[in-house]
Amino acid sequence: MPHVCPQCGSHKIRTGSLHAHDGIRHLLLHKPLRCRDCRHRFWTLSVLKPLMLLGSAGALVAATAWLTLATNPQPDVRAPTVLPSARAARGDAEAQLQLGMHYAEGDGVIQNDKEAAKWFALAAQQGLPEAQYRYGLALLQGRGVVQDYQAAFSWIEKPAKAGYASAQYSLGEMYRYGTGTAMDKARAYLWFNLAAAQGVDAAAKARDSLVWQLKPEQIAAMQEEARRLSHGASVPARP
Repeated sequence: MPHVCPQCGSHKIRTGSLHAHDGIRHLLLHKPLRCRDCRHRFWTLSVLKPLMLLGSAGALVAATAWLTLATNPQPDVRAPTVLPSARAARGDAEAQLQLGMHYAEGDGVIQNDKEAAKWFALAAQQGLPEAQYRYGLALLQGRGVVQDYQAAFSWIEKPAKAGYASAQYSLGEMYRYGTGTAMDKARAYLWFNLAAAQGVDAAAKARDSLVWQLKPEQIAAMQEEARRLSHGASVPARP
């Protein structure tokens, strides 16, 4: 499309040069022109600028993406989970616990409650508190093993006495409702109190809900036993 000088009407128009004081105007949709006759400088709309800008923007995005990937390599999400199977088979209690958790959660293997319970039991028999607790829960819920409340109580009691907070809370629940043992609200208060002291919020609420159901002398006796057990606990609790 021919251009006409708005100053003198001449058709002798050439492309003008960019000046420092033009600011960002030239980066938008215009280009400078100059009249050969009167030397007047003016601007006109450029139909090529949008295409040029889009091309530059696309190239900039692609370059940025490439640089990001090059400097921040992404983890290979397809990498398989390394299971502690060999160590577990050799009798490593911690590896047996970890393998049981993989089966319980379906992490790296097909979820299998029976396999989970088997490995929890093997680690529990070696005295690992968390494994004892998880095997006790499997018995309590009947997940991968025949449900057995009395056996569940026995296994959960072991880590609770060793200072494992989650087991202490669960043991309090079992005493509270008479699951696997005789109902005993005072003993429930005891174990809730111990778990609450280790930061288990649900245990604190459960303990406080039992206060009005107990006699002052029962509460005093359970608090005294809680002090004794907390000082004698041999294994620190895990979350």
